[in-house]
Amino acid sequence: MMDNFREEVVVRRKNGLYNLLYMLSWAVLVLSVIMAMIALQGFLMMVMSGSFDLINLAVLVVFGGLAFLIWRNKDQLRAEYEYTFTNGELDVAKVLNNQKRKYLTCLNMKNVEAAGAVNTPAFQRYLSMKDVKKHNWFLNREAKLYYYFFTKNQVRHLMVVELSDEMVELTKKPNYMNYGVWQG
Repeated sequence: MMDNFREEVVVRRKNGLYNLLYMLSWAVLVLSVIMAMIALQGFLMMVMSGSFDLINLAVLVVFGGLAFLIWRNKDQLRAEYEYTFTNGELDVAKVLNNQKRKYLTCLNMKNVEAAGAVNTPAFQRYLSMKDVKKHNWFLNREAKLYYYFFTKNQVRHLMVVELSDEMVELTKKPNYMNYGVWQG
């Protein structure tokens, strides 16, 4: 028997604005660190002299917190999704700035209860369900998007991904996905 394997990496097609925001975040990060360091120096001088200045402490907390938040989240601006299909299992991972890989899920096609294109009425039905954990694991809204509805660990999930036509055809194969699951 031949193995079915396909790997795809989805990148943002229109990323000019995101590159600009990434550079801007670095500039704001550097300025925030400088401001926090100046505020820390002023705060320490005040403490050494025996007085207390609430303004320096507030500036230190605000700019230090801003620098921390930017540092933690700047790589989200350079995100990619990696989809790997191997013999009936779809692995999804998020790659941040080509450095950090975050594993999101492994979905066995036999566990899929419904699947199809997001521009079908069936998708709207699953989207409006309560108690469904929704996962938008795509970057380009204008691309062909597909949904997979499944239950994992007693939690219902609705996953929207940006797969190529070849990958979709692999997931739809009858020996991987149950009959009647594909709805569009």
